[in-house]
Amino acid sequence: MSNPEIPLSVDALKPFEQGAVREGELELAGMNRLAPLLLETEGAARVRLAFFFDEERRRVIEGWVRADLVVMCQRCLEAMDLPLESTFRVGVVDTEAMAEQLPASLEPMVAGKRDLPVHELLEDELIMSLPDYPAHDPADCSASAALERINRDADDGVAEAREHNTDNPFSVLAGLGSGGRGQDGTDQ
Repeated sequence: MSNPEIPLSVDALKPFEQGAVREGELELAGMNRLAPLLLETEGAARVRLAFFFDEERRRVIEGWVRADLVVMCQRCLEAMDLPLESTFRVGVVDTEAMAEQLPASLEPMVAGKRDLPVHELLEDELIMSLPDYPAHDPADCSASAALERINRDADDGVAEAREHNTDNPFSVLAGLGSGGRGQDGTDQ
């Protein structure tokens, strides 16, 4: 089965009039805003777009985009596979004022030109689907053991300091703000 490429842009009216449905792929390498967030740009996003008029004659694009991305784990700083999927319903309008009138169920897309840049829509959907801090599952992350050890050592250090009631190294500075008096209230 062949996977036709999704066009970078479509006419702002014809696919809606035709009730067109487009399925195919869009190369990740062509997504200039997404590329810096990835470790690899090989491969393609799988896409489905349905163009139609809703009951109020608004132009609507409904669809999904799926991609298997390779990003950097923010815990171990190694490559990790990240499957993403985003579904969307977009209301295509001609002006910003019309965009404000759309119901909350539709994301606005202002069609200021004759062609709609569907590749930008799909790239936006992938970017918005990325987690803020992608990370392996802790059981699969090479940094998990080291982080657990660091946290355990830090907890042990805090417990030991409390146990020995060690002096605060900054206690000398306490008298500076109180007119030169030490901790015991005497002049220094």
